[in-house]
Amino acid sequence: MRIAIIGSGGVGGYLGAKLWKAGNEVVFVARGSHLTAMQDNGLRLESPDGSFIIHSTFTDRLDKFKPFDLIVIGVKSFDTEEAAKLALPVLKDDTIVLSIQNGVENKYILEQSLGKQYVIPGVAYIISTIASPGIILHEGGTGKFKFGEPDRTVSKRCLLLKSVFEDAGINGELVENIEKALWWKWIFICGIGCVTAYARKPIGEIFGDPALNSMLKDVVHEAASIGRAKQIDEFAGIEEKVFEHYQRLPFATTSSMYYDVTHGKRVEVEALNGTVIRFGKDLQILTPKNEIIYNSLKLFA
Repeated sequence: MRIAIIGSGGVGGYLGAKLWKAGNEVVFVARGSHLTAMQDNGLRLESPDGSFIIHSTFTDRLDKFKPFDLIVIGVKSFDTEEAAKLALPVLKDDTIVLSIQNGVENKYILEQSLGKQYVIPGVAYIISTIASPGIILHEGGTGKFKFGEPDRTVSKRCLLLKSVFEDAGINGELVENIEKALWWKWIFICGIGCVTAYARKPIGEIFGDPALNSMLKDVVHEAASIGRAKQIDEFAGIEEKVFEHYQRLPFATTSSMYYDVTHGKRVEVEALNGTVIRFGKDLQILTPKNEIIYNSLKLFA
């Protein structure tokens, strides 16, 4: 299968590396020092599942390539429109565009730019970062990817995607209600991602600080209230379930947002706390704790 990875960072780079190793033709799109390092030395994936180096095609544009069978969108949410522009020239009638991004609105941006017939929303469950230019470090998480059709049908292309993932040793799960999965993760990340970034502390220290622990609970509750009000799902007991998950994490667990804010990178606060606030205003739901975090992190957005 001909595959393009737009956004070859922690998650996209991991997925592309696994797909490449399985014998697929994979083109990696990146920029800056990460792109230069990959062009010079290849892409190295370091993972508990095994480490290896990928020698493939690394580029910052796709318009000179022939169309792809699968295009994976792995960029940060604020780069979604730019990713769509890169993908547009290399679409064919049956191209699959799989978004594995954080947030609940990327699907609509991609559909508007490319067409609804191409886009499959997905959710990534993995902790993976760019350790240094050209090196992807898979630190934890199950390495699972969920995806599904927005209309909840079991399509041939989703079954094909599941098969391609399985052949590459990737845990790809086809789910009926992908919207629920997207929102579940959004609620989860609005909590741990944004509070660890706001406090510049790992989850263990947040649990040990009564004020931060209380803030974490409130942030999750506010986000969950939005999901219930928008009738995405009942999300029964989701606050307790999310916290149980947090409590199973190692003391030193942080998040990609924590990494970004502590390394001077742009953060996805608009797609997380910013979206909570915006939806809250539309639905007349108060979101004070998300507003505190948003106002603190918007300087890095």
